[in-house]
Amino acid sequence: MVAIDALPRHDWTLAQIEALFELPFTELVFRAAETHRVWFDPTEVQLSQLLSVKTGGCAENCGYCSQSASFDTGLKAEKLMDATAVIAEAMAAKAGGASRFCMGAAWRELKDRDTPKLATMIAGVKALGLETCATLG
Repeated sequence: MVAIDALPRHDWTLAQIEALFELPFTELVFRAAETHRVWFDPTEVQLSQLLSVKTGGCAENCGYCSQSASFDTGLKAEKLMDATAVIAEAMAAKAGGASRFCMGAAWRELKDRDTPKLATMIAGVKALGLETCATLG
């Protein structure tokens, strides 16, 4: 059983880490659940919402990704959304019970011209008190 006042460890030895890798998967799941219960209410689930802030049209041809311009998914590629629209979506997510708002963008790499708009989106979502995350290609 994990001690209730246990603090996260940052002093793992290589041997201790290797020993974890040798444990059966179900034992790791059990230990993870024990540790989780020390820090979080096991009856709560974090509600998150994901929004595609730039859909499709990526120049890459990754075989696993439907955002590639090489795939016909039936969706029309869309440019980066306006920050005001994204923040409105985040407000609706919060009103619906979400505590985390994630934004995804399909592109090969972030362009300098898009950085200010993304910064505005991220700041606006954070200002709502939502945990904020992004996957930007």
